[in-house]
Amino acid sequence: MDIIQVIDKKFTVTIPEKEILERVDKVAQQINKDMAGKNPLFLAVLNGSFIFAADLMRRITIPSEISFVKLASYQGTTSTGKVTEVIGINESLAGRTVIILEDIVESGLTIKRMMETLGTRNPESVHVCTLLLKPDKLKEDLNIEYVALRIPNDFILGYGLDYNQQGRNLRDIYTLVTEDKPTNINEKMRNIVIFGAPGSGKGTQSDLIIEKYGLNHISTGDVLRGEIRNGTELGKIAKQYIDDGMLVPDSLIVDMLAKVYDSFGKSHKGVIFDGFPRTVNQAEALKTMLAERGHQVAAMIELDVPEEELMTRLIKRGEESGRSDDNEETIKKRLDVYHNQTSPLIEWYQNEGIRHQINGLGALDRIFADICQVVDNL
Repeated sequence: MDIIQVIDKKFTVTIPEKEILERVDKVAQQINKDMAGKNPLFLAVLNGSFIFAADLMRRITIPSEISFVKLASYQGTTSTGKVTEVIGINESLAGRTVIILEDIVESGLTIKRMMETLGTRNPESVHVCTLLLKPDKLKEDLNIEYVALRIPNDFILGYGLDYNQQGRNLRDIYTLVTEDKPTNINEKMRNIVIFGAPGSGKGTQSDLIIEKYGLNHISTGDVLRGEIRNGTELGKIAKQYIDDGMLVPDSLIVDMLAKVYDSFGKSHKGVIFDGFPRTVNQAEALKTMLAERGHQVAAMIELDVPEEELMTRLIKRGEESGRSDDNEETIKKRLDVYHNQTSPLIEWYQNEGIRHQINGLGALDRIFADICQVVDNL
Protein backbone atom coordinates (compact mmCIF):
# COMPACT_ATOMS: atom_id res chain seq x y z
CA MET A 1 0.00 0.00 0.00
CA ASP A 2 1.38 3.39 -1.02
CA ILE A 3 2.63 5.87 1.53
CA ILE A 4 2.32 9.54 0.61
CA GLN A 5 4.02 12.62 2.03
CA VAL A 6 1.94 15.68 2.96
CA ILE A 7 4.11 18.58 4.19
CA ASP A 8 6.19 16.89 6.92
CA LYS A 9 3.98 13.86 7.61
CA LYS A 10 3.52 10.45 6.00
CA PHE A 11 0.10 8.89 5.45
CA THR A 12 -1.21 5.56 4.17
CA VAL A 13 -4.62 4.60 2.76
CA THR A 14 -6.93 2.97 5.29
CA ILE A 15 -10.40 3.55 3.78
CA PRO A 16 -10.57 3.42 -0.03
CA GLU A 17 -13.00 5.62 -1.94
CA LYS A 18 -15.23 2.69 -2.91
CA GLU A 19 -15.84 1.81 0.74
CA ILE A 20 -16.50 5.46 1.63
CA LEU A 21 -19.13 5.79 -1.08
CA GLU A 22 -20.83 2.56 -0.03
CA ARG A 23 -21.23 4.01 3.47
CA VAL A 24 -22.49 7.33 2.10
CA ASP A 25 -25.08 5.39 0.10
CA LYS A 26 -26.39 3.70 3.24
CA VAL A 27 -26.63 6.97 5.17
CA ALA A 28 -28.47 8.65 2.29
CA GLN A 29 -30.93 5.77 2.08
CA GLN A 30 -31.71 6.08 5.78
CA ILE A 31 -32.18 9.86 5.57
CA ASN A 32 -34.45 9.49 2.54
CA LYS A 33 -36.59 7.08 4.55
CA ASP A 34 -36.63 9.04 7.83
CA MET A 35 -37.10 12.52 6.37
CA ALA A 36 -39.72 11.83 3.68
CA GLY A 37 -42.19 14.72 3.51
CA LYS A 38 -40.15 17.01 5.80
CA ASN A 39 -38.12 19.06 3.27
CA PRO A 40 -35.04 19.11 5.55
CA LEU A 41 -32.44 21.87 5.50
CA PHE A 42 -28.90 20.45 5.43
CA LEU A 43 -26.24 22.63 7.08
CA ALA A 44 -22.79 21.55 5.92
CA VAL A 45 -19.90 22.54 8.17
CA LEU A 46 -17.00 23.91 6.12
CA ASN A 47 -14.31 23.28 5.15
CA GLY A 48 -14.02 19.55 5.77
CA SER A 49 -17.52 18.36 4.90
CA PHE A 50 -17.75 19.83 1.40
CA ILE A 51 -16.94 16.59 -0.46
CA PHE A 52 -19.09 14.47 1.87
CA ALA A 53 -21.95 16.96 1.53
CA ALA A 54 -21.72 16.92 -2.28
CA ASP A 55 -21.69 13.12 -2.52
CA LEU A 56 -24.47 12.78 0.04
CA MET A 57 -26.73 15.35 -1.60
CA ARG A 58 -26.44 13.58 -4.96
CA ARG A 59 -27.96 10.56 -3.22
CA ILE A 60 -30.77 12.42 -1.45
CA THR A 61 -33.99 11.85 -3.40
CA ILE A 62 -36.46 13.76 -1.21
CA PRO A 63 -37.13 17.53 -1.47
CA SER A 64 -34.45 19.31 0.55
CA GLU A 65 -32.21 22.38 0.78
CA ILE A 66 -28.60 22.91 1.71
CA SER A 67 -26.65 25.82 3.22
CA PHE A 68 -23.22 26.19 4.79
CA VAL A 69 -21.63 27.31 8.03
CA LYS A 70 -17.94 27.59 8.81
CA LEU A 71 -16.50 26.78 12.22
CA ALA A 72 -12.88 26.29 13.24
CA SER A 73 -11.47 24.05 15.95
CA TYR A 74 -8.39 22.41 14.35
CA GLN A 75 -4.76 23.41 14.06
CA GLY A 76 -2.25 20.93 12.64
CA THR A 77 -3.12 17.43 13.84
CA THR A 78 -4.79 18.36 17.15
CA SER A 79 -8.00 20.12 18.13
CA THR A 80 -7.62 23.50 19.81
CA GLY A 81 -10.75 22.83 21.84
CA LYS A 82 -12.07 26.27 20.92
CA VAL A 83 -14.86 26.72 18.38
CA THR A 84 -15.06 29.99 16.47
CA GLU A 85 -17.99 30.77 14.17
CA VAL A 86 -16.65 32.26 10.95
CA ILE A 87 -19.72 32.30 8.72
CA GLY A 88 -23.15 32.49 10.31
CA ILE A 89 -26.49 31.01 9.30
CA ASN A 90 -28.69 33.40 7.28
CA GLU A 91 -31.74 31.20 6.63
CA SER A 92 -34.83 31.22 8.83
CA LEU A 93 -34.89 27.95 10.76
CA ALA A 94 -38.25 28.44 12.47
CA GLY A 95 -40.24 25.24 12.20
CA ARG A 96 -37.62 23.59 9.95
CA THR A 97 -36.12 20.14 10.17
CA VAL A 98 -32.35 20.72 10.20
CA ILE A 99 -29.60 18.18 9.51
CA ILE A 100 -26.04 19.19 10.38
CA LEU A 101 -23.45 17.67 8.02
CA GLU A 102 -19.98 17.19 9.54
CA ASP A 103 -16.83 15.63 8.17
CA ILE A 104 -15.74 14.20 11.52
CA VAL A 105 -17.00 14.21 15.11
CA GLU A 106 -14.36 13.73 17.78
CA SER A 107 -14.85 15.65 21.04
CA GLY A 108 -18.33 16.84 19.99
CA LEU A 109 -17.55 20.47 20.92
CA THR A 110 -18.27 21.75 17.40
CA ILE A 111 -21.62 19.98 17.18
CA LYS A 112 -22.63 21.12 20.66
CA ARG A 113 -21.85 24.76 19.77
CA MET A 114 -23.83 24.47 16.55
CA MET A 115 -26.82 22.89 18.26
CA GLU A 116 -26.83 25.63 20.91
CA THR A 117 -26.79 28.26 18.15
CA LEU A 118 -29.52 26.54 16.15
CA GLY A 119 -31.71 26.08 19.21
CA THR A 120 -32.16 29.88 19.51
CA ARG A 121 -33.77 29.94 16.05
CA ASN A 122 -36.73 27.68 16.89
CA PRO A 123 -36.23 24.77 14.50
CA GLU A 124 -38.70 21.91 14.67
CA SER A 125 -35.85 19.42 15.12
CA VAL A 126 -32.08 19.21 14.69
CA HIS A 127 -30.27 16.06 13.57
CA VAL A 128 -26.60 15.23 13.06
CA CYS A 129 -25.04 13.40 10.12
CA THR A 130 -21.28 12.81 10.03
CA LEU A 131 -18.91 11.11 7.65
CA LEU A 132 -16.63 9.96 10.49
CA LEU A 133 -17.09 9.40 14.21
CA LYS A 134 -14.46 8.67 16.87
CA PRO A 135 -16.68 7.22 19.63
CA ASP A 136 -13.90 7.03 22.22
CA LYS A 137 -13.05 10.74 21.96
CA LEU A 138 -16.55 12.10 22.56
CA LYS A 139 -16.65 14.53 25.47
CA GLU A 140 -20.26 15.55 24.97
CA ASP A 141 -23.41 13.44 25.34
CA LEU A 142 -24.76 13.77 21.80
CA ASN A 143 -27.29 11.87 19.74
CA ILE A 144 -25.54 11.41 16.40
CA GLU A 145 -28.17 9.69 14.30
CA TYR A 146 -26.41 9.25 10.98
CA VAL A 147 -22.82 7.96 10.87
CA ALA A 148 -21.13 6.78 7.69
CA LEU A 149 -17.93 5.41 9.28
CA ARG A 150 -16.77 4.84 12.86
CA ILE A 151 -13.00 4.93 13.26
CA PRO A 152 -10.38 4.60 16.03
CA ASN A 153 -8.40 7.53 17.41
CA ASP A 154 -6.06 8.03 14.46
CA PHE A 155 -5.35 11.29 12.65
CA ILE A 156 -6.81 11.00 9.17
CA LEU A 157 -6.56 12.88 5.88
CA GLY A 158 -8.37 13.01 2.53
CA TYR A 159 -11.92 13.09 1.18
CA GLY A 160 -12.26 16.68 2.36
CA LEU A 161 -10.19 16.41 5.54
CA ASP A 162 -6.85 18.19 5.72
CA TYR A 163 -3.50 18.46 7.38
CA ASN A 164 -2.77 22.19 7.60
CA GLN A 165 -5.10 22.76 4.60
CA GLN A 166 -3.36 20.14 2.44
CA GLY A 167 -4.75 16.81 1.24
CA ARG A 168 -8.47 17.61 1.02
CA ASN A 169 -8.49 16.57 -2.66
CA LEU A 170 -7.39 12.98 -1.99
CA ARG A 171 -10.10 10.52 -3.00
CA ASP A 172 -9.37 7.95 -0.27
CA ILE A 173 -9.03 8.41 3.48
CA TYR A 174 -5.46 8.17 4.77
CA THR A 175 -4.11 7.58 8.28
CA LEU A 176 -1.00 9.18 9.75
CA VAL A 177 2.00 6.83 9.72
CA THR A 178 3.94 6.87 12.97
CA GLU A 179 7.66 7.42 12.51
CA ASP A 180 9.01 5.50 15.51
CA LYS A 181 8.57 2.01 14.10
CA PRO A 182 11.43 0.01 12.57
CA THR A 183 11.79 -0.18 8.81
CA ASN A 184 14.36 -3.00 8.55
CA ILE A 185 12.82 -6.30 7.45
CA ASN A 186 13.25 -9.32 9.74
CA GLU A 187 14.00 -12.09 7.25
CA LYS A 188 13.97 -14.89 9.86
CA MET A 189 10.37 -14.48 10.95
CA ARG A 190 7.97 -16.92 9.29
CA ASN A 191 4.72 -15.05 8.85
CA ILE A 192 2.49 -17.21 6.71
CA VAL A 193 -0.83 -16.52 4.98
CA ILE A 194 -2.62 -19.81 4.42
CA PHE A 195 -5.23 -20.09 1.69
CA GLY A 196 -7.73 -22.79 1.06
CA ALA A 197 -11.31 -23.11 -0.04
CA PRO A 198 -13.88 -24.48 2.43
CA GLY A 199 -13.10 -28.18 2.80
CA SER A 200 -9.47 -27.90 1.63
CA GLY A 201 -8.05 -28.96 5.00
CA LYS A 202 -6.67 -25.52 5.78
CA GLY A 203 -7.57 -25.73 9.48
CA THR A 204 -5.96 -29.14 9.94
CA GLN A 205 -2.76 -28.13 8.18
CA SER A 206 -2.58 -24.86 10.13
CA ASP A 207 -2.68 -26.79 13.40
CA LEU A 208 0.15 -29.07 12.23
CA ILE A 209 2.30 -26.10 11.12
CA ILE A 210 1.75 -24.33 14.45
CA GLU A 211 2.68 -27.45 16.41
CA LYS A 212 5.87 -28.19 14.46
CA TYR A 213 7.24 -24.66 14.04
CA GLY A 214 5.96 -22.96 17.19
CA LEU A 215 4.13 -20.27 15.26
CA ASN A 216 1.36 -18.10 16.62
CA HIS A 217 -2.12 -18.13 15.12
CA ILE A 218 -4.43 -15.22 14.29
CA SER A 219 -7.98 -16.00 13.23
CA THR A 220 -9.86 -12.93 12.05
CA GLY A 221 -13.18 -14.24 13.32
CA ASP A 222 -11.78 -15.07 16.77
CA VAL A 223 -10.09 -11.67 17.06
CA LEU A 224 -13.25 -9.79 16.08
CA ARG A 225 -15.43 -11.73 18.50
CA GLY A 226 -12.87 -11.24 21.28
CA GLU A 227 -12.66 -7.47 20.81
CA ILE A 228 -16.46 -7.20 20.89
CA ARG A 229 -16.78 -9.54 23.90
CA ASN A 230 -14.16 -7.58 25.87
CA GLY A 231 -15.76 -4.22 25.04
CA THR A 232 -12.55 -2.66 23.71
CA GLU A 233 -12.55 0.62 21.78
CA LEU A 234 -12.17 -1.24 18.49
CA GLY A 235 -14.74 -3.84 19.55
CA LYS A 236 -17.35 -1.19 20.31
CA ILE A 237 -16.84 0.40 16.90
CA ALA A 238 -17.02 -2.97 15.14
CA LYS A 239 -20.16 -3.97 17.05
CA GLN A 240 -21.91 -0.81 15.94
CA TYR A 241 -21.19 -1.65 12.30
CA ILE A 242 -22.50 -5.17 12.80
CA ASP A 243 -25.60 -3.93 14.63
CA ASP A 244 -26.23 -1.55 11.72
CA GLY A 245 -26.06 -4.47 9.29
CA MET A 246 -22.75 -3.30 7.77
CA LEU A 247 -19.45 -5.05 7.14
CA VAL A 248 -16.64 -4.13 9.52
CA PRO A 249 -14.20 -1.88 7.54
CA ASP A 250 -10.82 -3.29 6.57
CA SER A 251 -9.06 -0.56 8.53
CA LEU A 252 -10.70 -1.71 11.78
CA ILE A 253 -9.89 -5.36 11.12
CA VAL A 254 -6.23 -4.50 10.49
CA ASP A 255 -6.09 -2.45 13.72
CA MET A 256 -7.45 -5.44 15.63
CA LEU A 257 -4.98 -7.84 14.02
CA ALA A 258 -2.12 -5.43 14.75
CA LYS A 259 -3.10 -5.33 18.42
CA VAL A 260 -2.97 -9.14 18.67
CA TYR A 261 0.18 -9.33 16.55
CA ASP A 262 2.00 -6.88 18.83
CA SER A 263 1.03 -8.95 21.88
CA PHE A 264 3.39 -11.71 20.63
CA GLY A 265 6.42 -9.46 21.15
CA LYS A 266 9.08 -8.25 18.71
CA SER A 267 11.00 -11.50 18.23
CA HIS A 268 8.33 -14.19 17.92
CA LYS A 269 8.82 -17.04 15.42
CA GLY A 270 5.98 -15.98 13.17
CA VAL A 271 2.22 -16.03 12.70
CA ILE A 272 -0.25 -17.96 10.59
CA PHE A 273 -2.93 -15.58 9.35
CA ASP A 274 -6.21 -17.49 9.06
CA GLY A 275 -9.18 -15.89 7.29
CA PHE A 276 -7.25 -12.76 6.35
CA PRO A 277 -6.59 -11.30 3.88
CA ARG A 278 -9.55 -11.99 1.58
CA THR A 279 -9.08 -9.10 -0.85
CA VAL A 280 -6.18 -7.26 -2.47
CA ASN A 281 -6.89 -4.17 -0.35
CA GLN A 282 -6.62 -6.30 2.78
CA ALA A 283 -3.37 -7.87 1.56
CA GLU A 284 -1.89 -4.43 0.96
CA ALA A 285 -3.04 -3.29 4.41
CA LEU A 286 -1.47 -6.36 6.03
CA LYS A 287 1.79 -5.76 4.16
CA THR A 288 1.88 -2.16 5.38
CA MET A 289 1.10 -3.12 8.97
CA LEU A 290 3.90 -5.68 9.05
CA ALA A 291 6.39 -3.40 7.28
CA GLU A 292 5.84 -0.72 9.92
CA ARG A 293 7.14 -3.30 12.43
CA GLY A 294 10.07 -4.40 10.31
CA HIS A 295 8.30 -7.64 9.38
CA GLN A 296 6.77 -9.19 6.29
CA VAL A 297 4.71 -12.09 4.98
CA ALA A 298 7.24 -14.80 4.21
CA ALA A 299 4.91 -17.08 2.26
CA MET A 300 1.39 -17.48 0.99
CA ILE A 301 0.57 -21.20 1.02
CA GLU A 302 -2.37 -22.17 -1.18
CA LEU A 303 -4.01 -25.59 -0.75
CA ASP A 304 -5.34 -26.54 -4.18
CA VAL A 305 -8.19 -29.08 -4.14
CA PRO A 306 -10.52 -29.85 -7.09
CA GLU A 307 -14.04 -28.51 -6.63
CA GLU A 308 -15.60 -31.97 -6.95
CA GLU A 309 -13.53 -33.17 -4.01
CA LEU A 310 -14.42 -30.07 -1.99
CA MET A 311 -18.12 -30.75 -2.57
CA THR A 312 -17.70 -34.39 -1.48
CA ARG A 313 -15.81 -33.45 1.69
CA LEU A 314 -18.22 -30.70 2.72
CA ILE A 315 -21.35 -32.74 2.12
CA LYS A 316 -19.84 -35.57 4.17
CA ARG A 317 -18.90 -33.09 6.91
CA GLY A 318 -22.47 -31.82 6.94
CA GLU A 319 -23.84 -35.33 7.32
CA GLU A 320 -21.44 -36.07 10.19
CA SER A 321 -21.72 -32.74 12.04
CA GLY A 322 -25.28 -31.74 11.25
CA ARG A 323 -24.14 -28.30 10.03
CA SER A 324 -27.07 -26.75 8.18
CA ASP A 325 -24.80 -24.73 5.87
CA ASP A 326 -23.11 -27.85 4.48
CA ASN A 327 -25.70 -28.60 1.81
CA GLU A 328 -25.01 -28.69 -1.92
CA GLU A 329 -26.66 -25.38 -2.85
CA THR A 330 -25.02 -23.42 -0.03
CA ILE A 331 -21.64 -25.07 -0.65
CA LYS A 332 -21.70 -24.01 -4.32
CA LYS A 333 -22.40 -20.40 -3.31
CA ARG A 334 -19.59 -20.42 -0.75
CA LEU A 335 -17.14 -21.82 -3.29
CA ASP A 336 -18.20 -19.22 -5.88
CA VAL A 337 -17.60 -16.43 -3.34
CA TYR A 338 -14.22 -17.91 -2.42
CA HIS A 339 -13.04 -18.16 -6.03
CA ASN A 340 -14.33 -14.67 -6.94
CA GLN A 341 -12.66 -13.09 -3.91
CA THR A 342 -9.36 -14.93 -3.99
CA SER A 343 -8.52 -15.05 -7.71
CA PRO A 344 -7.18 -11.44 -7.78
CA LEU A 345 -5.51 -12.02 -4.41
CA ILE A 346 -3.71 -15.16 -5.58
CA GLU A 347 -2.40 -13.20 -8.57
CA TRP A 348 -1.29 -10.40 -6.21
CA TYR A 349 0.75 -12.81 -4.07
CA GLN A 350 2.13 -14.41 -7.24
CA ASN A 351 3.42 -10.98 -8.26
CA GLU A 352 4.89 -10.57 -4.78
CA GLY A 353 6.89 -13.73 -5.46
CA ILE A 354 5.75 -15.58 -2.32
CA ARG A 355 2.87 -17.75 -3.57
CA HIS A 356 3.35 -21.50 -3.00
CA GLN A 357 0.71 -23.82 -4.42
CA ILE A 358 0.33 -27.17 -2.64
CA ASN A 359 -1.61 -30.14 -4.01
CA GLY A 360 -4.26 -30.57 -1.32
CA LEU A 361 -5.56 -33.86 -2.69
CA GLY A 362 -4.17 -37.05 -1.17
CA ALA A 363 -2.77 -38.30 2.11
CA LEU A 364 -2.60 -35.86 5.02
CA ASP A 365 1.06 -36.67 5.75
CA ARG A 366 2.12 -36.09 2.15
CA ILE A 367 0.36 -32.72 2.02
CA PHE A 368 1.99 -31.65 5.29
CA ALA A 369 5.42 -32.79 4.06
CA ASP A 370 5.04 -30.58 0.99
CA ILE A 371 4.12 -27.64 3.21
CA CYS A 372 7.11 -28.30 5.47
CA GLN A 373 9.41 -28.19 2.47
CA VAL A 374 8.15 -24.66 1.76
CA VAL A 375 8.42 -23.52 5.38
CA ASP A 376 11.89 -25.01 5.87
CA ASN A 377 13.18 -23.02 2.92
CA LEU A 378 11.86 -19.66 4.12
